[in-house]
Amino acid sequence: MLRIDGHRITLTRGDTLTLTLTLKKGTQTYTPEQGDVIRFALSKGYKGEPAYELKLSKTIPNDTLTFTLSSAETALDYREYNYDIEITHDDGSVDTFISSTLTIVGEVK
Repeated sequence: MLRIDGHRITLTRGDTLTLTLTLKKGTQTYTPEQGDVIRFALSKGYKGEPAYELKLSKTIPNDTLTFTLSSAETALDYREYNYDIEITHDDGSVDTFISSTLTIVGEVK
């Protein structure tokens, strides 16, 4: 089961998740530049806890980004996680495009 409400995602444990996003900086679409690194990070939300850095992409040819998390990557504990998608630019500055929650739920047996 996949449900997306705004940027909040609910997913059945072990299901594949594919997200397609249009990157924007303010109101303008943004095409990543040479040296930009895009990161999808997931954490349990505890202050100071390191994030699970699930996906890292060094080259995106246009303003549309597709992330796929495999069933192995979503075989997480049943709970709510915090996630964000951010770009670290070549000069070291960081833009966070999305910050929200991903909830892993169980299957009906």
